Amino acid sequence: MKIIIASLLILNCFCNCSEKKETIDFITLNENEFNLKPFELEYGKIPDSAKKAHDSCMGFSFNANVILTKTKDTFFIGSIVNRQSLKILNALSDLGLTEKQLISQFNIVSEPCYEKRTLHFPIRALSGENFRFQLSGADAAANKEINDAISVSTDAEIQSGPWVYLDMKDVLKNIMDTTKSAAGLNYKKNLLDTANMILTTVESITSISFMIYTKKDISNSLQGLLKTNPFASLPGAKFTIQFSYIDKNKFKMSFNGFFPAAGEFMRAELK
Repeated sequence: MKIIIASLLILNCFCNCSEKKETIDFITLNENEFNLKPFELEYGKIPDSAKKAHDSCMGFSFNANVILTKTKDTFFIGSIVNRQSLKILNALSDLGLTEKQLISQFNIVSEPCYEKRTLHFPIRALSGENFRFQLSGADAAANKEINDAISVSTDAEIQSGPWVYLDMKDVLKNIMDTTKSAAGLNYKKNLLDTANMILTTVESITSISFMIYTKKDISNSLQGLLKTNPFASLPGAKFTIQFSYIDKNKFKMSFNGFFPAAGEFMRAELK
């Protein structure tokens, strides 16, 4: 009898153990665990004045490990990249699902609030040292004047909002734990490679405006152009940029679109 009971216990344990499945788990990366240089702002982490604007608007604090403003639209949520080269290995589209299908499953928090604050840091810290706006209808002199004014600006009033918070950890975990397709398994292989990481969470702004104060009077020709509310182009930008005249020492620069501001890279493992 003892032998039969022991055999049954062993069989039961074997069955239970064989049914146990490993599932995907995400772990936040420290900033020293990947190449942070392309994301670094001139003043280090996200300026306190900008972070306060976000936290006040959204009602919670998002402790991102990267600021995405300098990388424009290079990285989107779901991107799997090498930790050091930052080469993109996979994107959400590789899973064979439409963006609409995926986004419908995201944890999305959106707040239609608008915050006005004064930023005490150079605008070029967000745009990058080599940014050059091209105003529609402007000649070389007008373009130089407005770019120079933005470049030397160290204090600007910002109005931001609405903010959109996207978190795909849960939906991606469900997909990876059940995927059978070749594309899904390849995505999972790269996801679990310890040399890689994935952007799981993104904080974006759909509208942001900067009130730029100039140290000298805006020229008459540029004043006239700004009064027409001209649009501007910026290489690689996928959002609209528009300028407006306020007075002879002030103009507004507005961005509208899906403007990734900050994000969180994580590593994945099986548990």
